[in-house]
Amino acid sequence: MAFAQTPDAGVDGIPRVKTWAAARVQAAQQGYSGKRMASPGFWGEQAIYLIQVDRFNDGDPSNNLVNIESAQRRGDLRSIFDFHHGGDLKGIEDRLDYLQDLGVTTLWLTPVLKHSGSFHGYCTTDPTQIDPSFGTNEEYRRLVQEAHRRGMYVIMDVVINHMCDSATVYGKAPNHLVCAADLDGKNWSGEAGGSPAQGQLNFSPAFFAPLKSQYFFNRCGANSTADMQGTGPAAVYGDFVDGMFDFDTRNQDFQEIFTNLYKYWIAYADVDGMRLDAAKHVSEDFVAYFSTQAREYARSVGKSNFYIIGEIAGPSDWIGRRVGKMFSNPANPDDHGNVPETLTHRLWDLKPTYQANSVAPYPGLTAAFDFAHGGTAVDVLQNVRPPAALQAQFQSQYMSDIASQNDIRLAWNQLEIHDWPRFASHSLNSIDKSILGIGYLAVAEETPIIYYGQEQGFNGNCHWDSINVGGALSDVQHKCSDGWTDALSRQDMFLGGMTRLGSTVPEIDKLAYIGLPAARGAGDNSDPYISRDHRLYRAARTFLNMRRSCQALKYGVTKFRWVEQSSNEGILAFTRNDLVGGQEALVVINTGWSERAIPDMQVDTHGVGWKNLLNGFEHASSDGTGIHFAGLKVAPNSVMIFVPESNFGDFDSRISANRCRN
Repeated sequence: MAFAQTPDAGVDGIPRVKTWAAARVQAAQQGYSGKRMASPGFWGEQAIYLIQVDRFNDGDPSNNLVNIESAQRRGDLRSIFDFHHGGDLKGIEDRLDYLQDLGVTTLWLTPVLKHSGSFHGYCTTDPTQIDPSFGTNEEYRRLVQEAHRRGMYVIMDVVINHMCDSATVYGKAPNHLVCAADLDGKNWSGEAGGSPAQGQLNFSPAFFAPLKSQYFFNRCGANSTADMQGTGPAAVYGDFVDGMFDFDTRNQDFQEIFTNLYKYWIAYADVDGMRLDAAKHVSEDFVAYFSTQAREYARSVGKSNFYIIGEIAGPSDWIGRRVGKMFSNPANPDDHGNVPETLTHRLWDLKPTYQANSVAPYPGLTAAFDFAHGGTAVDVLQNVRPPAALQAQFQSQYMSDIASQNDIRLAWNQLEIHDWPRFASHSLNSIDKSILGIGYLAVAEETPIIYYGQEQGFNGNCHWDSINVGGALSDVQHKCSDGWTDALSRQDMFLGGMTRLGSTVPEIDKLAYIGLPAARGAGDNSDPYISRDHRLYRAARTFLNMRRSCQALKYGVTKFRWVEQSSNEGILAFTRNDLVGGQEALVVINTGWSERAIPDMQVDTHGVGWKNLLNGFEHASSDGTGIHFAGLKVAPNSVMIFVPESNFGDFDSRISANRCRN
């Protein structure tokens, strides 16, 4: 039965909450009208665009001061980087045509569910509602539908580690390290239950009622930064910080309720996949349960390849225990590597479900972020390390461990995201480096993420002569100059934004400004922040659309053909070989600041002519000894993409390049 009033786990009991959560999913499924969007056949062919919702576009100024933190209510401009700036779901919908033109095929939005007031959304307080500062449930569903109408998919960001409430406190303080060690020991031994060292929570009246149970939280107390960044028990069982209460993800009642709370969004809004925030910090059995059951539910409503990716900033064994096969034999979970007994027990429960899924016959995440690849690529492209470092990364045990659990091409690759420095922060004034970065993402193995504004050259640079914050000037200047912080990666992309920072594109850079705008008008499709006229945007559109046309670039595995070993500048060359379609593309990259002759090298496709998709007048030839360039040179900080003449398609004037013929 469904309940007119949301049940309270501590008052109504956990069984009633389980019934309520399941009933919501069923009601949403029955109430959905229209045709659902089918899954793509292969997620690795997508181009992801990450949107920090509050900073992307203000489509509805009327919700700008809804659910804001106290510093913003007081008008304390020392905290202007942490204010809500106005971006919302309507603003994203208004820019879908822009994103489609760019070549984006999948949107990843930072969390949009009701939160504590922090603009970033990673402090969820009610997973049943869209935060009113972003819009309504109906607006979220409409945004997904409008994206689908343009052939784009939508990935929902899910905070799986914690629930927030500033008014909930510990009545009984925990013994932090003992508590975490006890729970970790039980996870590895397969024993259920808690620890005498756990604290006791005094829930506030506003706490999300269906999860208002001591049993749903680890109650080990707040972590230090070292705890969170480390691989000790506290990384999984401690609270992120005060006010972010860590879920007991080993509790099977919690697993069922929480998973149904997010199945609802598949049923109601038709989302196409989920990104699990802080997947490093939850137990492996929860990852298996959530991934298996969410995929199975999506399959039941017509989404046969529902995508689930996890954020796991840690060593390869932590990633491997949460991805794909999870270091276990899917057919016989007792046959496994170094995994907790709790996971093995759970896999036996889940085995009939995941084995029935012909597309994803495994229990874990579809994929994880490949932070190591992205970080290495930043260093190589920005001349911190030699090109040979990328080859070493691809040949590392780290990558081998992860690739052995599922198809590594499904991993996400990035040069910048919302908690990394902007790629262009390393070369503040070089539009060529910005083009090089997006070019690399488009041609490299794994699925590329473009972070909002990357195609507009965002570099996170404060313009000190354009700060208008009155008496808060010194505080803001300190924020700008005290090394990299998340704030500098989350600049506004609309003219009414409060923290408009710099760009490698001169006409975007001149718009920089920090302060309260004179007018709070919405940023529509005439906004100069979405200019399509400069060469960085045009190059990004070229690379992303070209990638979509080339089987080798979408599906191919990587074979390194030439790498500079000693200098931090030089040529990096590799082929992408589509083993099923038989297509091959040769990528030649010059990471340096001077023109270089292309050396002869090996390829697999012999006896044919090759052409550069970016300039059809640039030729090479291959024979039994390799591919020969006859003195052809590659420009500084640039990418060339050669394909055999049989795969060299027509010139597309819209993207100013030739497409592949497959």
